[in-house]
Amino acid sequence: VVSTQSTGQALNNEAVLLRNQMNLVKSDIDKVQQETVESMSSVVRMDEIKERILSSERKLKQADNWCVLNEHIDQLFEEQDMEAISLKLSEMREALTALTNLPDYEARSDRLNNLSNKLEAMLSPKLISALNNQKSGDAARYYKIFNDMGRRDELYNYYYRTHRTNMIKAYSTLRGSDTLDVWLQQFYSRLLELLHSEMSWTSSIFEDHVNVVLSLVTQCLHGVELQNDVSNFLTDSAKPVLALQSIAGIMIRFASSVSTCLGDNEEVIDQLSRAIIAPYSSHLIGISDKMKSTLLRDIHALPIRLRKTSSDSLSELQNSMKGVVSQVRQYVPLCLELTNGNTLIDVTAAIDFYFDLLVEKINTLIRDFRGAFGVEQGTQALLQEDHWVGFQSCFRFLQILGECYLNIEALESEMIGLIKEHSPKEPLVLRNLNIWRDADKVKHATNSALLQSLRDDTTKTLFEKSLALFQKPINNCNKLCVDFVLSHVKSTIHGVHVCPEWVSEEGAVFTPSPLTYITTLGDYLLLLPQQLEPFFSEENIPLDTALRTVDFTSFPGMADDVEGDAFAWLTCICQSSMFALVEMILRIPRLSAAGCKQLSADVAYISNVMAALEVPLSRDISDISRLLGLPLDRIDSEDTKDIPKYLCGKISAMRRAAI
Repeated sequence: VVSTQSTGQALNNEAVLLRNQMNLVKSDIDKVQQETVESMSSVVRMDEIKERILSSERKLKQADNWCVLNEHIDQLFEEQDMEAISLKLSEMREALTALTNLPDYEARSDRLNNLSNKLEAMLSPKLISALNNQKSGDAARYYKIFNDMGRRDELYNYYYRTHRTNMIKAYSTLRGSDTLDVWLQQFYSRLLELLHSEMSWTSSIFEDHVNVVLSLVTQCLHGVELQNDVSNFLTDSAKPVLALQSIAGIMIRFASSVSTCLGDNEEVIDQLSRAIIAPYSSHLIGISDKMKSTLLRDIHALPIRLRKTSSDSLSELQNSMKGVVSQVRQYVPLCLELTNGNTLIDVTAAIDFYFDLLVEKINTLIRDFRGAFGVEQGTQALLQEDHWVGFQSCFRFLQILGECYLNIEALESEMIGLIKEHSPKEPLVLRNLNIWRDADKVKHATNSALLQSLRDDTTKTLFEKSLALFQKPINNCNKLCVDFVLSHVKSTIHGVHVCPEWVSEEGAVFTPSPLTYITTLGDYLLLLPQQLEPFFSEENIPLDTALRTVDFTSFPGMADDVEGDAFAWLTCICQSSMFALVEMILRIPRLSAAGCKQLSADVAYISNVMAALEVPLSRDISDISRLLGLPLDRIDSEDTKDIPKYLCGKISAMRRAAI
């Protein structure tokens, strides 16, 4: 035990000694680290001091070098050793970079700039000569000198100005030789020759020769007055849209040729594309205005007028209507060709404008026909024609309008088909350019939506407004047909309300026969199917189309769901005739018992006529027939509760007035 305790005490003593030694070692390590940090800081400070000393030494040497170079440079200029001058100027420029803190730095900088200007002035005539004559060796040497001077852009400017001046001279010569559509092709050919020639020649001179030459073409396009010449040419043209198509086609072919030489600099390509299209952009954006002006001239030249006979008038109208669709057929294809459909909204608006003017002319002719036929009450007919010839002319008029309506529908279907089939075909150089979007983003978005909806069948109509407009003259012409017949009906029953037969006394035996006015009216109405037969004996799609667009509900006695056809038209005439007859009956001031029987006979006769024509009686005629057959004291009884009170009161007053 004593031995163990002694051993443990020895171990504790050794542990304490070891710990103390470790602390001493740690202290020594910390001291070494501190001394190392201090040594490194000293080394860094010494290195900085050394660098400043070396920099000062370099600046002193550069300052001394600048002075030496500055002394010798004037002698080199006297010797006109341009390459040596360029080398010395480069050395002076390098020396100057180290002297930015000197008080005379600005003066030295101006001196260097003046020397560079002097060298450039010496070089410029030779440079221009080398560029004009395509001297590759000289041009390459001058390119290096300008590049060393930091004036490469100035060299490019000399390059651009030289060729631009030559191109402006060529342009001036060409523009005086012929009309623009003739010499424009020659101008673009000159530009293409320049493009290909310079692409080949400058490939060994300029580092980025493709973009430099493309910029040259851009500069040449900006240098000429093509925009003014294009505007003047289109203004003077009798057919500005076709003229625009012609010169735009020349431009597109030029752009396609340029597209084979493009580089990868998007900014250069964008500038070139805008320079190519700039002379035409305002005209392409406003192509619908040119269409409007052309259509306005066309519509004014369209012969739609009243001639000596209705037949001559309608023959001229029919010939004019055949040309109507052909006058607008070209415009949607031109819109697709020249603008890729980007002006479709404006072009359809121009076409709507045309049809609006056409509708005005047709409505004017309809009014002239009404006056010529004496349709309006109290007017005399100006055309001395057989009544049924006039009737046939009215229906032929309606048929011509129906045919034109069909042609507009067919045109609409054809144009939608073209829009669906169209795929944009733009030269590469113009592909990323959209002048229509740049001009009006909202309109462009609306136009794009219309194109897409037509392609995916979401929208199925393109000339909806024009078709709706054209329904107006069709309805007006139908009213002409109806009123032409009604004018005869009204003239037949005119003054009948004061006939003595209405107040005559009944004799011993009185069996009234229909009076002449009603038999004449009946015979006239019975002749209508015969007069309509030439139009409906065979399928007549134009006339059927016209009648389908007629709003028959605007005429008295016509149902809301009536389908427009020949029978609907005959029904309309009969209902309107019965309406006119009722108006005449209600104007009779007195009606004796004999007169009541006479009127009943007349009403029965017209009822038989309607039955023969398979046209239902109007309610008023049926009610009047019942009221005439009732004893006077039963008119206001339960027997007549389903008859309008005004009708009961009127018939009752007429009969009582004769008592």
